[in-house]
Amino acid sequence: MSICLIGKNLTALVLSKILINKGISVDLCYSNNKIPEKKLNTSSRTIGLSNDSIEFLESQKIIHRKNCWSIKKINLYKGKSSKSFLNFKSNKSNFFMTSYNDLYKSLEASLKRNKLIRINKKNSAKSFLELLKKNYEIIIITDANNSLFKKYFSKSITKDYNSIAFTTIISHKSIKNNVAEQYFTNCGPLAFLPISNTETSVVFSVFDKDLMKNKLEVIKLIKHYNNFYKINKIGNLQEFPINLSLSRKYFHKNILSFGDTLHKVHPLAGQGFNMTLRDAKILSELIKNNLDLGLNLDAVLEKFEVKRKNSNFVFAMGVDFLHEFFKFINKYNTKSVDNLFKLMNKNMFIKKKIENFADKGFIF
Repeated sequence: MSICLIGKNLTALVLSKILINKGISVDLCYSNNKIPEKKLNTSSRTIGLSNDSIEFLESQKIIHRKNCWSIKKINLYKGKSSKSFLNFKSNKSNFFMTSYNDLYKSLEASLKRNKLIRINKKNSAKSFLELLKKNYEIIIITDANNSLFKKYFSKSITKDYNSIAFTTIISHKSIKNNVAEQYFTNCGPLAFLPISNTETSVVFSVFDKDLMKNKLEVIKLIKHYNNFYKINKIGNLQEFPINLSLSRKYFHKNILSFGDTLHKVHPLAGQGFNMTLRDAKILSELIKNNLDLGLNLDAVLEKFEVKRKNSNFVFAMGVDFLHEFFKFINKYNTKSVDNLFKLMNKNMFIKKKIENFADKGFIF
């Protein structure tokens, strides 16, 4: 019994580990074509993980929460205001940060030692199509840069935010660094996400066209909105286009689309990879059930689509609504909205519902 995974990314490695844990052989395939260095650079990329995601990754022996940086509080601000209009605080951590590179490298090293995985480098569109002739129970695509994705899954619901996400790491003097800050600026949301007592990840989602072309001005704004850190150094800015993408089709025969090929959302809420992990959790459960019953694994694909398609759509639309809503209120400062946030900030029931939504997503 074997499954083929297509993609050289963290999603493919996480799925490989989940499948190997179940005793399933994995062929990990990816294109060996050279990719521009600019696109490969993930040095400033960090991942926000909800408590539910951490628990799942721990159950699969992929990560341990002690190796992640815990966030105790999240503050939201309008513009340069020093007072948050909404905050979320907990005695136990409900949100964690980790380095994309560190997780990728540790997982890659672990998999290389496992006899159940083989890594194959495919160099052409034809070689990917030839995978269909092999006796794989399932082929899972996690990367759009291959012929199978273009042939079966290219149709999707899309929205171009005409925005760029700038990411970097700031080094600063040591502080007790467990509070995440998000500022809704006139140029786009700016997040400060602690990753240690001396380093903080910055994600600035910019929709201002002039600012997109001026990295020096982006750095100036990061310094301008920084209220807590005595900065020693700001790392190189990396940039990524921002768009919404929801696949219309989850599977074709025994081929499954997964991860970024299935859905992309605005980084505003830091939920992109958490959505993928929720999908992985459901897929893992479905595969286990079929293995226990002695059924073919390709039968899980339709069940997976039924369980996740509507939930992912509602969650992605929720993130999109938040983006448009905060963009609107930042442009049109209204007292009625300020009063609404004051009520929300005092209402523990509403805040708990928001926290559960961010932790576990939307569940039908």
